[in-house]
Amino acid sequence: MSQLIQTILVTVNTEHSTHVALDKAEQLAKQTHAVLHLLTSTYDSITQYSDFLSEPQYLQIQQHMLSNKEALLDEIADEIENNGVKCINHVRFTPNIADALDDLTAALDIDLVMKRKSEDLDQINPFYTPTDRQCIRHSHKPLWLVNDDELTYQSIVVAIDPISGDKAHQILNEKIVLYSRWLADKYDANVIYINVYEAPIQTVGFEMAAIAYDDLLDNVARHHEEAMHEFAQAHDIDPKNCIIDMGDPAQIIAHNCDTHKADLLIIGTVGRSGISGFFIGNTAEDVLGKVHCEVLCIPAQE
Repeated sequence: MSQLIQTILVTVNTEHSTHVALDKAEQLAKQTHAVLHLLTSTYDSITQYSDFLSEPQYLQIQQHMLSNKEALLDEIADEIENNGVKCINHVRFTPNIADALDDLTAALDIDLVMKRKSEDLDQINPFYTPTDRQCIRHSHKPLWLVNDDELTYQSIVVAIDPISGDKAHQILNEKIVLYSRWLADKYDANVIYINVYEAPIQTVGFEMAAIAYDDLLDNVARHHEEAMHEFAQAHDIDPKNCIIDMGDPAQIIAHNCDTHKADLLIIGTVGRSGISGFFIGNTAEDVLGKVHCEVLCIPAQE
């Protein structure tokens, strides 16, 4: 369990004077003896579409911009390495940090990605997807979105789907439990496991004559209770730390994070893998805009 985190990739905005995610990643790296991978990006969309530039001129400008970012990142890394943490730097020429995450988390053996929550998280724009939502979709490894606050991580809420029996869901559940256990042991945290499911929808084609809707709700609730009980037994989880509720998953998860004063929410995502019935990307993204705590997104295997 102590070897769960050996490599951490952290995004760094070299234009900022403070680096919240980097500070937390450095602290975690010291505690786990992990290697830090520092990632930043640069881009200039104007020059790309300038007709007066030849391709060699454009490439020269691109290399100049990359070199400047590399120099800034080297300064940051040198200071961290002076504190005893090994650093490896990565600079990408891309308009979106999510694309760089996609590239690096697929290519490198990374155990955890850490990033500060973006200010554009609550933006509603049909032509633009907020950065963190893009990062959730593109990161192939667990993504920890951190707040500016100094936290002790004494309270953790974990969203679980114990119903589906397919292999992909089982693997994802195991990963979620593994990370929640590791963090609970590390921070001596209280962990609440929550299963939220949506009510069956009455449709015209539904054979309501065969079963009363109230009976259907009771059967669905019983099915989830039994599945959660089996899940708790299989993972040696105290049933008192398990919650089952019906309704909108994002709303109820956020409510429980507030109720339990959670420092961290752990939730599974399927990104682009297409696993049905779980907390898919959209639900995890909806939760992001509703919770005040930090969020650790665990992706399913693709």
